Amino acid sequence: MKKELTNEVLETIVNCNGDGDCRLGSAKNFCNNKILAAALLAERAKPKVWDGAPYWVNAARVRFFVNDRNDGHSEVFSETYTRELPKTRARKYAENLYRKLSFERISDNQSIDAIEALLTKYAEELTNTKETN
Repeated sequence: MKKELTNEVLETIVNCNGDGDCRLGSAKNFCNNKILAAALLAERAKPKVWDGAPYWVNAARVRFFVNDRNDGHSEVFSETYTRELPKTRARKYAENLYRKLSFERISDNQSIDAIEALLTKYAEELTNTKETN
């Protein structure tokens, strides 16, 4: 079973009193190093560049300032960060289908069948998603 290193697990490790309890439950199979766990929790608590950014934004500029006695503050430098936007399910399916049709030598009927199967699968997923929401 795959365990996830969540904040809860890190807090359990940090609060471990040495009697072995920190190895039970959610913290089992993780390092019991309190210093490392505390550092990870502190790092996760820091604001990140992409916190609060809209999902469609792919670039951010961070500006660094120094306090100046005369005018309040002066910009020292700025850094631009970029990220790849997440792909929609439809885009992933289309890319996979394109690769399949590009690299395999298949007939027109087989291509049409592959497209139809993809559309049917996508429609089913959309229907199932609407039903569960």
